[in-house]
Amino acid sequence: MNKVILKSFIVSLLAIIQLSFSAFAADEKPHSLADVWVMVPNPGQQAGFEKAFQEHIKYRASKGDPRQWQAYTPVIGKNLNYYVVRYCCTAFKDVEAYKKWESDNKMDAHWNENVAKYVAHYEHYYSRIDFKNSNWPDGKNNYKYFAVTDYSVKVGAGKGVSEGKKVLSETAKAMKWPYSWSWTWQIGGDENLSLVIPYENYAEMEDPDKSFSTAFAEQIGDADKAAAVFKAWGENFHSTQYTVYVLREDMSMSTD
Repeated sequence: MNKVILKSFIVSLLAIIQLSFSAFAADEKPHSLADVWVMVPNPGQQAGFEKAFQEHIKYRASKGDPRQWQAYTPVIGKNLNYYVVRYCCTAFKDVEAYKKWESDNKMDAHWNENVAKYVAHYEHYYSRIDFKNSNWPDGKNNYKYFAVTDYSVKVGAGKGVSEGKKVLSETAKAMKWPYSWSWTWQIGGDENLSLVIPYENYAEMEDPDKSFSTAFAEQIGDADKAAAVFKAWGENFHSTQYTVYVLREDMSMSTD
């Protein structure tokens, strides 16, 4: 398998992904850490993996899992043979308590006995959500598709990324750009930034009448300055990769 590059929901999703900002509105420092697993089934064993995985999440639910894990699969992109399993949101200070819960309830034993035999490859990441520069609607959780642009960041480009992300996000909010979005940083593996845009259906993926770059230039009132902003932004990255994920409700735990 070619190297899978994530950013949240998702799982990267991914996901960044399936956030409800209202859940953290009262916190000065909201939990912003997503726990993300990538799993690749053995060739020809996808159906067996899905069935075993569904039984495992039922087992977790029966034991009162405090996390509601969500699963995603890519439907548009370079690789389509993997699953992103994601939970958001937590904090590093809470990880040990959750690991103890898993140990006390024999989660690893159940996984190894029932699911592990179908899995060829694992990857594990955390991702940090940038709430300040994101724009996710309060309480909305009926998105089904998540378009993720993964940015491969150049060494030493962190300052430029932070400044550019702030300018792009603040301008998008000021001009009331009619899409939701979320930024996440991957923790583990290569240093990657992800931009997640959610949709309820494929129809919502149609290009807007006015592109973001055109609307951005109109908002700041200077086409040359706008071009310079986008040029500087692009120079922060080696490359980008675009993937659309679908939420697999049949493989996810209820968030109700």
